[in-house]
Amino acid sequence: MVTQLDDGLTVLQGLQLIQESDSAKHLLAYGLRALRTAAFIETTRDPIMTMLSIGVEKMLKLGLGLNHLAANRSWLPLVVLKNEYRHDLVKMEGLLRHAIRQNIGRATHPYYVRAALEAVDSDPVWPSLVTALNRYGREGRFYFLDALADNPQREESPQSFWDATERVALENEVELNELFHRMISDYSLSDEFSRRLNERIAGSLQRFWDLVAMAGVQGVLGDRGQGWGHDFKIIGRQIVGE
Repeated sequence: MVTQLDDGLTVLQGLQLIQESDSAKHLLAYGLRALRTAAFIETTRDPIMTMLSIGVEKMLKLGLGLNHLAANRSWLPLVVLKNEYRHDLVKMEGLLRHAIRQNIGRATHPYYVRAALEAVDSDPVWPSLVTALNRYGREGRFYFLDALADNPQREESPQSFWDATERVALENEVELNELFHRMISDYSLSDEFSRRLNERIAGSLQRFWDLVAMAGVQGVLGDRGQGWGHDFKIIGRQIVGE
């Protein structure tokens, strides 16, 4: 049952928000599960980047939409979504994080939002991961198709961007870096290394997801965002694999 809030959205729009939110959180959850359990990233990179790039885009547009709704009593207009934001994850991520920071005074308990913001702000892997997903979502998913059509893309392949994310994780995690060097002389450690590397990258996205949901729960994204934030974290067992 949809609760009718006095914020300018119709009942139908409220239902549409729920549908889009379910799509976003399930794409994120399945994508993170695939990343955390991937035995060989070479064979799972495309499914992972497909699910995560779309899931992150939906999450960002939902967060920005709720922020706009709280300030203007209307959802983000199509002209903004299509012409200004398009599929630019880097731009939208910066805008949403800025909006959360600017409106932290709306929070019931600002401390929790500040802590979640600090966790994202201090994570060196997150910007690189957003860049990789942005590259894939905007054009990179057709990298080889374009090359086959004698129209090669100018930027490097999505794999190069993902590799860059892995390098950032290695450079900034002492224990992971040490495990990597031990693995070079003992290949039996390769599975453990891959698992921990993938978990480190997944953790970066999880932290941002937690931030957006927390901002919702705490009222930073308006009255409708509070109920949305609670629901946005509810994931079924069939997805998380418990």
